Amino acid sequence: MDQAKKNTFLEIFHSAPELLSSAPGRINIIGEHTDYNNGYVLPAAIHLRTSFLTAARPGSRVRIWAENFREEETFDLEAIDPSHGKCWANYVKGIFWVLQKEGHKLSGMDAMIWGAVPLESGLSSSAALEVCVIKGICALLAIDLPALEMAKLAQRAENEFVGVKCGLMDQFISVFGRKDSALFLDCETLDYSYHPLNLEKAGLSILVYDTKVPRKLAASEYNRRRQESTQALEVLKKKGIRSYKEATTALLEVCRGEMDPIPYRRARHVITENERVRRAVESLQKDDFPGLGELLFHSHESLRDDYEVSCPELDLLYDVGKGYPGCLGARLVGAGFGGSGIALLEKRTGEGFRKRLLAEAKKRGFPGPEFYEIAIGQGAAVSSV
Repeated sequence: MDQAKKNTFLEIFHSAPELLSSAPGRINIIGEHTDYNNGYVLPAAIHLRTSFLTAARPGSRVRIWAENFREEETFDLEAIDPSHGKCWANYVKGIFWVLQKEGHKLSGMDAMIWGAVPLESGLSSSAALEVCVIKGICALLAIDLPALEMAKLAQRAENEFVGVKCGLMDQFISVFGRKDSALFLDCETLDYSYHPLNLEKAGLSILVYDTKVPRKLAASEYNRRRQESTQALEVLKKKGIRSYKEATTALLEVCRGEMDPIPYRRARHVITENERVRRAVESLQKDDFPGLGELLFHSHESLRDDYEVSCPELDLLYDVGKGYPGCLGARLVGAGFGGSGIALLEKRTGEGFRKRLLAEAKKRGFPGPEFYEIAIGQGAAVSSV
């Protein structure tokens, strides 16, 4: 615990902090647009974290200081309303709101938040914030909340208070992440298992490539993709399957004549992506990183051609990666239409790979991308201070 943060807390609130909670951002190694289709994903927590330093105070007032923004928000537990000028505050308020909705008795507190997870970079800074806040509140007020319930309530806060209809994956991995491991998650049953991600031993790293392209189309097109993939699933269900997890490409071909071309392509992505996640788990079990890398390239191709959520800036990562010695695989991550991608690299080639991407982006008139080298970190944690 940084003494400087304790001192800042003391200066702002004129009292000492009692506990510190923190939670990580995440990468999704593979399994894109499969979560809301009740399929498989393979995320991992990262070393970059968001922290919540807090102490109880009398009454029902809550004071929050956001160190990154140098802003304060104060509200009363008896009247929690969304903030209009401070987006970050709604993710915090939403946690207090959802805990009260669930019948938990809360009391006033002072808190300071700060984070190293870059905003709007596809590393799920929002889930990291939600999870560290719910973890901290529960520890401070002795609320006995199971880990899965924490993840679900954090998701509900984002869905219902903030108004973002996210799936559960981001909050789930922020709670359950394990150092140097990926987490295989069945988004329908919530069954999960850990698999080693021995990057250091293999001399590899994961590089996040933030295109700096705002995802302007992502919301409307995301909803359209959900509708199209659901439409295709309804046709497949007539053949006796229950979900995409039971579908095969052979069954899809049987049904092709009963589908419009677009829903057919959306279904092909979901079916093949689920299979890629399963194969990625097998690769990790054997430390077969070249095999994992190939799956990343295939995932991007499917997202580009069948799900149609890529853009020229994201395709640049794939194009450079395919031809660059030392890049084992690369793909877009998240909703698409901008945002970020990841590349699996031999560490020794990382600097040259970044320079190549910067040069190519400049040549094509793209925004200057930013890069983050990721280590695989631990899930949410809490400690007294």
